[in-house]
Amino acid sequence: MTDYDEETVTIRRLPEEDLSVREVRISCPDATGLGVDIARMLLDFGLRILKGDISTDGKWCFIIFKVCLSSGVPPRWQLLKSRLEAICPSGTDTLQQLWRWRSVPKEQQAFLLQASQRLVAGYDRHGMLHSLSHALWESDTTVFKAHITTSPNGKVADLFWVYDNRNELPENHRVLEVCDRVKGALGPDTDCTITPAPLDSLAAGATTSAALGRKACKDVTSTSNLRRIVGSKKNLGQIGSQEGAKDTFSERQAEVEVSVDNETSPAHSLLTLRCRDRKGLLYDLFRSLKDIDLRVAYGKIEVYEDGMCEVDLFVQDAEGTRITDTELLQELVERVRMAVALPVRIDIKDAYDASCTELTITANIDSGGRGRPRVTFDVTQGLSAAGVGVFMADVYIERPEVDPYGCPLISGPVAQEMHRFLIHMPNGQPVSGERDKKAIYDVVKAHLMGTSVQQQAMAAAGAGSYDALYGSPAGGEGGGEGGLEAHPVGGTLHDPQQQSILRALSGKWKFGG
Repeated sequence: MTDYDEETVTIRRLPEEDLSVREVRISCPDATGLGVDIARMLLDFGLRILKGDISTDGKWCFIIFKVCLSSGVPPRWQLLKSRLEAICPSGTDTLQQLWRWRSVPKEQQAFLLQASQRLVAGYDRHGMLHSLSHALWESDTTVFKAHITTSPNGKVADLFWVYDNRNELPENHRVLEVCDRVKGALGPDTDCTITPAPLDSLAAGATTSAALGRKACKDVTSTSNLRRIVGSKKNLGQIGSQEGAKDTFSERQAEVEVSVDNETSPAHSLLTLRCRDRKGLLYDLFRSLKDIDLRVAYGKIEVYEDGMCEVDLFVQDAEGTRITDTELLQELVERVRMAVALPVRIDIKDAYDASCTELTITANIDSGGRGRPRVTFDVTQGLSAAGVGVFMADVYIERPEVDPYGCPLISGPVAQEMHRFLIHMPNGQPVSGERDKKAIYDVVKAHLMGTSVQQQAMAAAGAGSYDALYGSPAGGEGGGEGGLEAHPVGGTLHDPQQQSILRALSGKWKFGG
């Protein structure tokens, strides 16, 4: 056996492929939820899955992904390899290596990072929050809660509750490393401190806020399954009566086809998904399956040149059997459809008597208590590209009364991660008009989904609806900047200071970095 075969994770460039494309091979012991952890890692590194094969016998799994970098994302292949190896215990580990892996705490300690500075201008901050989010990601930390404010006199106070993915905080060298990156993003005059997070601060920020322990999904035993969920709904008379979650412009959700076949395999249900490809698609699919304790025995993923994606997964329930009950199949199809069609919920509305505009992004927590990767990074990137300023931002965990699928919480609360931003136009004024709000909605969603704004709107609403909303871009297909400026999104966007939103709406912009 060669060294190549013995490696847990290998990443190699494919012949005749673009420099941004790599093949990722993983061979390791299997665990229910490992697919969520791997797909989450690929999403966190800004990678798109172009093709994939998954095979497992219940004890050992072999996974091959063909991935490519999203636009604007730098290659970090060696770091990706080491991070994947950390979540995939190797069957060939020595006793010393195995002991070291087991000694890593499965629940991470939380730390409070405080950064403060004074701005030259009170409304000159729309790119700083994004730069800071990027710096914290490069520092190999995960932000799970934040409170960010800009006072009228230009004083900035940022509080970030973070986990250290290297488990080296609060060692002095690690504190200096993270703080140096923060100062690099905000300026050398920034005051930065990192301390263990006080326990009473973890649940602060909202009356329904909560602190959750974080684990890899493979380390979590599911407490819920399809049969239990459907049984609870039947007891409350809610089968078919509850609608799933929606966002501000819910009529523009993507079309998703989901079907289940019990004829192809005598031991597995074949789950087939067909939809337009986007960033994080496989993560959202695997997360929804882990939430109801379904196991994937074999899977195939294919993204075609027209942008459509097909996924075939052979799945079993916790008892190792097919899902044949009609009500269970109905619940399974609806949960997968919702997870793929609406991975995040975006709300944009007037706040505080219309003196400012509130943008809220709601993302589901996975079974390990972790929020969706890159949400703050992607949202702030979109707002920065559109020239929209952020006056205040909060990230916190909330426990709703029902889950996103309209199901009562039967086995402990299902938490959601809330990203709340108070935003303003470049001149400091709130966003006025529904068409302007739709423009910002599309910019933010395009960054979250890894598409252009025009592709996002056309895929969700159809080409005719897009033209009705924004006007047909002059100059033909693709929509150059000149065409969008000739068809402004709304009256307030005629202001020269606000033309960056029009540029951000151009179909030639690439998002998802």
